[in-house]
Amino acid sequence: MGVFDFIKKIRNIRLLPPRDKKFYDLFGRMSQTLVVASEELIKLFEAPYGERGVISLRIETCHNESTDLGKRIEDLLRTSPQPPFDRSGISQFSNRALRVMKYINHAANRYVIYEFPSSDKEMRDLAPLILEACRHIHEAVDSLQTNRNIEPYLRKIEALETAADGIYHGGLRRRFHEIREDRTDLEAKIRQTSGQVTAAELLPILSANVEYTRHVAIFLILRQVYAEMERAIDSCSETVAILSRMVGENV
Repeated sequence: MGVFDFIKKIRNIRLLPPRDKKFYDLFGRMSQTLVVASEELIKLFEAPYGERGVISLRIETCHNESTDLGKRIEDLLRTSPQPPFDRSGISQFSNRALRVMKYINHAANRYVIYEFPSSDKEMRDLAPLILEACRHIHEAVDSLQTNRNIEPYLRKIEALETAADGIYHGGLRRRFHEIREDRTDLEAKIRQTSGQVTAAELLPILSANVEYTRHVAIFLILRQVYAEMERAIDSCSETVAILSRMVGENV
């Protein structure tokens, strides 16, 4: 190895005080908690009604653990003489990871609070994407102490984000289609009635109106769950983008 190659190599070695290693441990625990919460979200959408409360509580526990880890990271930032990365970048990473957890917890809460009879296709399709994205965050965090190559994880999560957008908008279109069909059916039944509406003619109109109202209500509620899940994946992408900037500023 020539002298210039040797100098180039040692310039990429960052000698950190022991205190800096605490950040990596906290980062790892934060990202692992995201993985656990997203695994529980998949279980929640597959679980029978009676088991949802317990699973939702486990996700809430993950949320509380993440909040505590975020506070510990901020405390360490105030006391560490030399963090491994820029202080503002570390704070942004912590806050963005907490946002991922918040959206996972919100999706779970809304699903449980509104007492859905069962999950639907979009929920079951989005949840594994969130899990995969959180696993990539964890892998990216693990790489911080080795090669620090964050870009592959960022590209993978961006692909997941695109897939999630398709599922989200596809679900909304499907629900809108149901509402339009119900409205068309209701209007057709109303037009078929005579001037003097009999009880026999009124019954199918009432039934059609109930179905229309039900689908509207379902759409408004489902849209909240879909939106929280899409925000979770969007925040996963933003979290890894912050890691990429942190590394780029410390090469």
